[in-house]
Amino acid sequence: MIPAYCEERLFDGAILGKPVWALSDPTKAAAAVAAAEDHGVGLLFRRGDADEDALLLAAGFRRIETLVTLGRDLPKSQSALPEGTRLATPADAETAGDIAAVAFRSDRWHRDPEIPNDRADAFKRTWTVNDVGGRADFTVLAVEGEEIVGFNAVLSRTDGLLIDLIAVAPGYQGRGIGRRLVDGALAVGGGQADRMLVGTQAENTASLALYAAMGFETLSQAVTWHWTPGR
Repeated sequence: MIPAYCEERLFDGAILGKPVWALSDPTKAAAAVAAAEDHGVGLLFRRGDADEDALLLAAGFRRIETLVTLGRDLPKSQSALPEGTRLATPADAETAGDIAAVAFRSDRWHRDPEIPNDRADAFKRTWTVNDVGGRADFTVLAVEGEEIVGFNAVLSRTDGLLIDLIAVAPGYQGRGIGRRLVDGALAVGGGQADRMLVGTQAENTASLALYAAMGFETLSQAVTWHWTPGR
């Protein structure tokens, strides 16, 4: 039985090929590790405040990332999409997934050397296919001619619109396409909510600089820790 202070993440586990648990109570870290070992868990993780660090490190967790959440006000009404963008349809999901499989490198699965890169790639690819296939409320695509070169999948939440996944194909990075994708989301999202939110890693300085230049402000930070067997 899964302990009450852990939650199984079925999507994550299906990709990793082993159970994945999220730890809800950091004071139970040592007990959670013991239970994870008994249940053959492949990844146990915690996201929380930095002051939990000593407790989690003592239980065998490793500090993986600092996630920065940023936000800005949305326009009061919708506007036209920027040139070089269009809205995605479910038929675009596989192409967007192919971009995701090679574009993400700073997320927590890719940053953890104990998670195979092919599993980290599959995690982002499957997540993207699900988003563009219908989970996201809308997805803005960046296009060069007929070629899709980036995507921005946005979810509607009670606290605003969330940029859930955003990526630019490696061969097109550094050309302003990320800004184009965010501009597109702001255009479509105008009037749908008061605020747009996004999360990125503190180590991803290029993304942080882009969001700051586009009027986003830091709202919070949270640390992510991983435990994996055999460490």
